Amino acid sequence: MANNVKLFDTYGVLYIGVAEFFFDIEDLPIIQSRTNWYVDKGGYLTSSYYYAGIRRIVRFHRIVMHAGPDQYVDHKNRKRYDNRKNNLRCCSYAENNRNRGLRSTNQSGITGVSFDKRRNKWTASITFNNKKLFIGRFESKEAAISARLKKEIDLFGDFAPQQALYFTQIEENLL
Repeated sequence: MANNVKLFDTYGVLYIGVAEFFFDIEDLPIIQSRTNWYVDKGGYLTSSYYYAGIRRIVRFHRIVMHAGPDQYVDHKNRKRYDNRKNNLRCCSYAENNRNRGLRSTNQSGITGVSFDKRRNKWTASITFNNKKLFIGRFESKEAAISARLKKEIDLFGDFAPQQALYFTQIEENLL
């Protein structure tokens, strides 16, 4: 086990084959308490054990966040190998699903922004409480992106999926 872990100042790395999993130093005892860590088919650091004759499967990020059975744990940066607590947060199912990458069919590079060929304008929309909300039509892609990102922050706060883009855009406009 010692050969599979490398420690740094505030975090450690667990190596499983070619995969690397980051964890906080304070969670080293959890890593050391199990010898059967593996990467599950979803790409998560996972372990299993038997209790009362039944095989139980646990994911490392759920253990360190003390997630209850009705809670989800979100990786803020969407990297399943980064299990440091500053990258994890307990959330609801809806909040967890909001933090997804772009769809493969997306052509604008921003979720919720598309080009309306018929009107020759950029549109912005967002889904909230299972309802699609139309934000508006815009002359420029940048204006549509700005409106979409602002609406995300207004509706979702810390769980706005593209909030890093929003703050980057604010910084660039201030320069």
